[in-house]
Amino acid sequence: MKITRACDYAMRALLYMAEKPSGTLFMRSDLSKLSNVPDSFLGKIMQSLAKAEILTSERGKKGGFRLGKAPEEINMYDVILAVDGDLQITDCLYSSEFCDQTRHCSVHKVWNNIQNTITTQLKSTTLKDLM
Repeated sequence: MKITRACDYAMRALLYMAEKPSGTLFMRSDLSKLSNVPDSFLGKIMQSLAKAEILTSERGKKGGFRLGKAPEEINMYDVILAVDGDLQITDCLYSSEFCDQTRHCSVHKVWNNIQNTITTQLKSTTLKDLM
């Protein structure tokens, strides 16, 4: 399990956006400079966030991105899910093909508790909390 650089950049850009007045439209190139994220990489990240409805996008010469939800409605888990996919500490929790010992394995319960703790923390931490 590792949070990628893309996810870190997503959080950085989203926090910058969240600190501005609601509804502010950001051009990708400006947001790239202001949040210190490489422009081409940010473009891919922003598309993932828009697909997950964390951002909205407007096309055209005067287009750009804005938050699709209020900062208190955007949690870290949703950002990670949009950018990196589901966060899993081990395959054995999610795949019986990987591990068929879940009923007999004493470690499985510990992995599950750790996964639940991480997920709960990420879901309960919003952009507003981080501002």
